[in-house]
Parts: sequence; structure tokens; C-alpha cells
Amino acid sequence: MKKALITGVAGQDGYYLSELLLRNGYQVHGVTLPGIPLPADLRGRIAIHEMDLRTPEPLARLVREIAPDEVYYLAAHHFSSQGEENRNGLAAPFLAVNLVAVNIILETIKLNLPQTRFFYAASAHIFGTPDSFPQTELTPHRPVTPYAISKSAGVMLCRYYRETHGLHASVGILYNHESSRRAADFVTTRIAKAAALASLGKGTPVYFRNIHAVVDWGAAKDYVEAMWRLLQQPSGNECVISSGVARTVWEFAEVAFKCGGLKPDGVILQENSSTPIESVPYVGDSSKIRKLCGWFPAVSFEDLVREMVMNQLALLRNQSES
Repeated sequence: MKKALITGVAGQDGYYLSELLLRNGYQVHGVTLPGIPLPADLRGRIAIHEMDLRTPEPLARLVREIAPDEVYYLAAHHFSSQGEENRNGLAAPFLAVNLVAVNIILETIKLNLPQTRFFYAASAHIFGTPDSFPQTELTPHRPVTPYAISKSAGVMLCRYYRETHGLHASVGILYNHESSRRAADFVTTRIAKAAALASLGKGTPVYFRNIHAVVDWGAAKDYVEAMWRLLQQPSGNECVISSGVARTVWEFAEVAFKCGGLKPDGVILQENSSTPIESVPYVGDSSKIRKLCGWFPAVSFEDLVREMVMNQLALLRNQSES
């Protein structure tokens, strides 16, 4: 039985990756911050280790004790794109979780478990302000936030351990991926909730920073399979994981409201009347991982949005009945 260790296991990706690994016969260990609850249907099925990833020795000891075949580093210090903290905050917390803890695990693997395979969840934000799209693995890193800087450094760190020390250290450059488990402050969840409320006759205006923003959206269920497939390859690699399709926030809203036979007009609104400044959008070219791993997204955009709206509708009905 293979053993896997997942950091950030209580999050969206951690949940779907745990389910995938369990189906494939793995023994799964998960790391989460103290007090962060695990989804109810995972309790008792995976081993949980509560830990602050900023404490080096307990983290290194845990890796040595478990001796996992695969490590998936999904934990991250980040903020919603709707907030200013991501741009204006101090770099230290981002570096501690997104880089230093990664270094500790990779060094522990190098010294004690050289056959262990490691996956690092990076972000399209490493490209900062790209000058072309779609972006590929060769697109220059131009990070413009503390979060993106730390993620870019994490990519370089994995590359160092892969090329200098021969570790199976892989990186997934992840574009936006959603599910019904997305947190409430994310744009997609806010739209899905607005659509669900509107279908119940309770629609009220919801404002967004840029309803014309172009986004490359995929399904979390698909993306965790890409992570797993990447670690099944003979050697480590770096791959963009994306749908490759550009859609606007407004298009997401149109599909969401269509679930209830409605339109988003008058409900999904721009924060101000000024025309948003156009920039090169984050759209990823995932042809490398498709060729390397035979991975293709299985969940359609329409099905993804519908799942999120139906989940919000179910939550609202449960609230009204309780």
C-alpha cells in the first residue's frame, strides 16, 4: 500500500486529492492547522496531523516518521483576489509557508527518503503581468505580489532539488479551479450563491471589482488528477495545469443564472462605472501535461458551474428548514 502525505488537506484540493488517492488504494496522511476541521466524510478515513508548517523540526520529523511514497504540498498562505492584503501585506508569512516549509520537506527527503516523490502546487500568479497568452512553462516569471513572489521562489526551489540533487520534485502551475467546496469569499462562490438566491426570488445586487476580467477556469476534481498523474511519471517535471479556455466573470454569471432560467442583469454588477484597464489575461497552455500524462479535463465548464449553483441552493434550503 502506497503512503501519501498531503499538506493543506482540509482545503478544496486536499479533499478531492484525498478521495482520489483513497480510491487508488493509498494510505493517506493529512496535515492541517490546529482547529481547522476536516470534511466530515473524510474523518476516520485518513490520518490527520495538526501542525503549524512554520515550525521546522516537527515538520521534518513527521516526514521521516511517515516515510511517504508521495508528498503533495497544497498548503499555502494566500488571500482572496478580492482583497488588498495580497498586494500590500508583508512577505514573511507567504515565504514561511509557501517556501521555507517546502525547503524543509525537500531537504528531509534528500537526506532520508530520496525515492519519495514531491508535488508543489504553484500558481499562474507567478507570471505577474505576462506580455503574451496563453502562458506556458517557458513564460517568464514576473511576480507582483508577496504571494506570487513566494510561489515563484517555490518553483525555483523544486527545480533546484530536481536538477541538482536528482529528486522527483514536480510542480503544477495551477490556473483557477473551482468546485462546490470553494470558500465563500471567492468570486465563483459568490456568483453561485447570488444565482441560487435569485432562483428563490431573493436576488439582491452583488458587486465585483471587474466583471469583464478574463479567467481560465477548470474543475478541482480534474486538477488533482493532473497532480497525481504528474507524480506517476518516471521523473519530476513542471507543467501548466489549466483548461486553456478564456472566459469572463460575466460569462460565468450568465451560465450560473441560466441554471434557474434567469439572467444576471441587475444582480451581478461592476463596483464602479469606469472601464476596467485591459491587461493580458491568465490563460494557460496545458499541452505539455496533456502529452506527457495523457491528462484532459473531464468536467465541462457548464457542469462545474451548475454543480456550484446547486450546492448553494441546497445550502440555502437547509438553512431555511433549520
